[in-house]
Amino acid sequence: MTANGRQPTGAEVLCRCLEREGVKYIFGLSGGAAIPIFDALVDSPIVAGTPSVYEFRVSETPHYLVNFRERGVWNGPQAVQDLAKVAEATARFWGGTPFDRFYFFNIIGAPRNALEHKNSTVINIPLESTTSRDEYLEWLSTAAHEYFHAWNVKRLRPVELGPFDYENEVYTKSLWFVEGVTDYYADVLLSRAGVATRDEYLNALSSQIRSLQTTPGRLEQSAEMASYDAWIKYYRTDENTANTSISYYVKGAVVGFLLDAELRRLTSGSQSLDDVMRIMYSRFSGDRGFSPDDLRTIAVSVVEPAHVRELRAWLERALATTSELDYIEALNWFGLRLTSAPEAPRPWLGIVTRTADQRTVVSEVRRGSPAFAAGISVGDEITAVDGEPIQPGQLAALLGRLKPGAKIALSLSRSDAIRVIDLTLGIDPGHGWTVSVSPVATQQQQRNLAEWLTP
Repeated sequence: MTANGRQPTGAEVLCRCLEREGVKYIFGLSGGAAIPIFDALVDSPIVAGTPSVYEFRVSETPHYLVNFRERGVWNGPQAVQDLAKVAEATARFWGGTPFDRFYFFNIIGAPRNALEHKNSTVINIPLESTTSRDEYLEWLSTAAHEYFHAWNVKRLRPVELGPFDYENEVYTKSLWFVEGVTDYYADVLLSRAGVATRDEYLNALSSQIRSLQTTPGRLEQSAEMASYDAWIKYYRTDENTANTSISYYVKGAVVGFLLDAELRRLTSGSQSLDDVMRIMYSRFSGDRGFSPDDLRTIAVSVVEPAHVRELRAWLERALATTSELDYIEALNWFGLRLTSAPEAPRPWLGIVTRTADQRTVVSEVRRGSPAFAAGISVGDEITAVDGEPIQPGQLAALLGRLKPGAKIALSLSRSDAIRVIDLTLGIDPGHGWTVSVSPVATQQQQRNLAEWLTP
């Protein structure tokens, strides 16, 4: 039994056995530093099989791309060539590597997810990740994200995340920084490494902005509270999640972009978020950890005293309030434009459906949508449009034949009662919010853009 009366976990039993044999630490997992064996065990992935292993070096440090189940569908030599460029750009960003080796465990043919470790990452990807340029870039972005974590979160961490409490939920307001800003840099570094084009990066940025601006919950939950409430909201979603909360990954990435531009603007290009990240790492990596106040203090330290109050107010609005983010200054600095309306508008009802027993059932209603205004509720069964019965999975195709502004009569069943609701289709906001280079960008703006996205 443990001191608090509970049964020890298997990992704890293993650690105790090793300690009885005189093994108290595992060495080499952190650039030669000693790590308590339990922490090292929890942080060490174990993968067995017959993988294809590709070695490359960054700053003289050996790195390994370990592909499981290549099966002739994954171009390992090309992948390791691009991954090496991304790793080199990342190590150059930070000024070196903090480990003596690094492993990318790449599991091909699995549900998409990934997890960072102190000197490795495990990435699970579906087979179709090899079938298109977009899918391949998503894999590279995921690998870049997890590799960036070797610095930002595994070593530069919020003070609440260490020493880690394995038995209780740990609350922090800084997940927007360690996850969202990491997401921002993952795509930026693909551009700086030369494995993604400028337009491909802008497409990725557009996707983040689009996701944020079409989520009603952005007006209900701040970036810091999205971080703090992760245990009770982000990881416990329900049918109303999109209306009441946001992803700290998404808003954190967008705030990262805007903060980077704001720092460049306030310092006439002499400082950026890159500098803030490196100062944070030099002062708070290791045992100490950082607080939200520490982060604000470092951010304002790179601007002139005349701009400190302005930047502090900017950070407060962006992180602690639900005010709409202002894109104008950032876009102007880089010579970009943001088109919020799609060029070819698509019709929008504002619901998500699922198929249950051959029935089309509403599983989500977005606040501010035509469906929300018409009183459609989660659990309603959609039976017909303009009197035409719909088959399971065919609602989107049927609505797709119409245009925004079209008036329809939607038949639905609620509590065994049939009712008909008249409504007007809106414009799908998920096909707007596109960032592109302004055709009238000045030479200075073009230089700002180049300095941002090139090494």
